[in-house]
Amino acid sequence: MSSRVGSSFGVLPAAINYSQEQLLSHLSKSSASQQHQDASKGASSNGRAMLGDLTNNGQQRPVAGERKALSALNVGQASFGFPQPVKTQQQPSFHQPSIPLAAFSDPRIIDGANVRSSGDLRKKAWIDVDSLNHDDPQAVSHYAGAIFEYLREAELMRRANPDYLDSQPEINSKMRSILVDWLVEVSEEYRMVPDTLYYAVNFLDRVLTLQRVSRSQLQLVGITCMWIASKYEEIYPPNVNEFSYITDNTYSREQLVAMEEEVLRQLKYELTVPTAKTFLRRLLQVCSPDDQLHFVSNYLTEISLMEATMLHFLPSEIAAAAVYLANLILARAPWSPTLEHYSYYTPAQIADCVEALANLHIQVNSRAQGGELTALYDKYSHNKFLSVSRVSPLPLPVVTQHLSMILGGSSASGASGIHRS
Repeated sequence: MSSRVGSSFGVLPAAINYSQEQLLSHLSKSSASQQHQDASKGASSNGRAMLGDLTNNGQQRPVAGERKALSALNVGQASFGFPQPVKTQQQPSFHQPSIPLAAFSDPRIIDGANVRSSGDLRKKAWIDVDSLNHDDPQAVSHYAGAIFEYLREAELMRRANPDYLDSQPEINSKMRSILVDWLVEVSEEYRMVPDTLYYAVNFLDRVLTLQRVSRSQLQLVGITCMWIASKYEEIYPPNVNEFSYITDNTYSREQLVAMEEEVLRQLKYELTVPTAKTFLRRLLQVCSPDDQLHFVSNYLTEISLMEATMLHFLPSEIAAAAVYLANLILARAPWSPTLEHYSYYTPAQIADCVEALANLHIQVNSRAQGGELTALYDKYSHNKFLSVSRVSPLPLPVVTQHLSMILGGSSASGASGIHRS
């Protein structure tokens, strides 16, 4: 064993079990000698050398240089143990593979993602944010793409009927808006995280889709959905007595417990749903926003909860439209190839949602000026949110004209109606 490892004359051993001898004959003498020494070291180690990389039983792992050399041999001309004809050419016939060797450690290749024929993974119009965050374990960059592809499918499954109010004889859109406005106040009172509010409104709309509710029971259903959402999302959720108290003791703890059972039965205990906040986080991660863009887009996304007509849009559409409209309000480029790549939406695909959100922004600010449904307006008027709710909304004709230009000068009717999905 020592003679094989210590040999410095580049003499090949007599017994060769693979076709590397023929392959190495195409290389220059110096490179053949060095690569044969590396192969000899791997062959002379004990039988658990390869298993050692998996079991971590103290076996010495090959250094990066050795791995790269072996990868070059295996990728360039794999013989799979069959003898190859010996060529008589003096010049090496080994060609470098079109894909760089470093790419074989890239999980995108394992996941089946396409690699450009040039072999340069950096030549694309969008910025690969996940590759920049691969050292951050909380970013789960290796799986982020697959996760959000699944969330795009999940948002289609656990979704409220956009027209459920038509089947509710005692409830209308205004009553729903009043209830959601009050739930915003509850979430602020107990300092809940934003996701709790999104979950509560999602549960509320899904229950009202499946079950008729009387006007006297609407607040009970709403506060119960908030209670369930808080237990699902909060670390220290308020208890049932606190939720009973927040209703001015209109509903007892027994009524809340009974309604909780009914709500969970209607939802079939399917509480994990992607919300607009889920997708908004992803888009804000990839566009590197400043505080203004961050808070304006969050404000626009939250006011979408107030209006039942916004249920016609998917949560991912609302998140994308909020970022687009926020950039317009701040007089910035509204969209980019990076946002298009990670949102899966072009400006034309979210034009309807952008216009509906712009119209809602005007309505919310107008109502707040008159002292009606002011919870979200007051929340985002605080200094910690840079008072973004006080920013004047864009006039709807301006937004419509912009969208018409984006759509290539098509008629405004193509971007004016609400998208029914």
